[in-house]
Amino acid sequence: MEQLSTLKWLEYREYTIDRIHNATVLWEPYWHVHLQDVYHPELFEYINTEWPDFDSVLAVHDNGGGLNPNRRYIIPNREDLPFWKQFNDNIIEHADIIDAVYELEQLNRADCTWVTASIWEDYRGYGIGNHYDAHTIDVAWQTYIYCDGGERWGTSLNNEAGEEQKRIPFVPNSGWIMNVDCFSWHSADTIECDMRRSVMVRFMTRTRSG
Repeated sequence: MEQLSTLKWLEYREYTIDRIHNATVLWEPYWHVHLQDVYHPELFEYINTEWPDFDSVLAVHDNGGGLNPNRRYIIPNREDLPFWKQFNDNIIEHADIIDAVYELEQLNRADCTWVTASIWEDYRGYGIGNHYDAHTIDVAWQTYIYCDGGERWGTSLNNEAGEEQKRIPFVPNSGWIMNVDCFSWHSADTIECDMRRSVMVRFMTRTRSG
């Protein structure tokens, strides 16, 4: 695709910022935001059409460290994937997006030291049990892109015992923002579909100890 103009990226960015500004922080079972229509419809179409072929792109990462092997991911901040480099610079890591997230209730912009992101593909058999994320992640933000198995393969928000308190359904171009702490237990059922795609953004911090 041709490189999108600065003005077009501004339009796309302001759309997502508006979605964040109009979101409501929910407190049950813990701090989270459920976002709808996260990306501008044109941008969401580009995301789908420009989704990399994981079987041909170099530097595709497999889940390691004993994690479920039915997930692969690509870091979008790379020059050989021009659309994703633009997306990373204009949406994921743009200061205006970060500022908008940290304007949500009870977040502190000073806690965000840097931003990382992955575009995920999950395959049949992927799942992850009840957990909360690493203390180096201050805020996590997952946006659902595509799932061939329907809404049920979203994210379960749980209590410490693993009992589901709320399920965020897998609806394309929706997702959640989660303030990561020792209460933010969540999981994903083992999927019985062939493909699930999402964008994960992590706002990292050095202000916490382990």
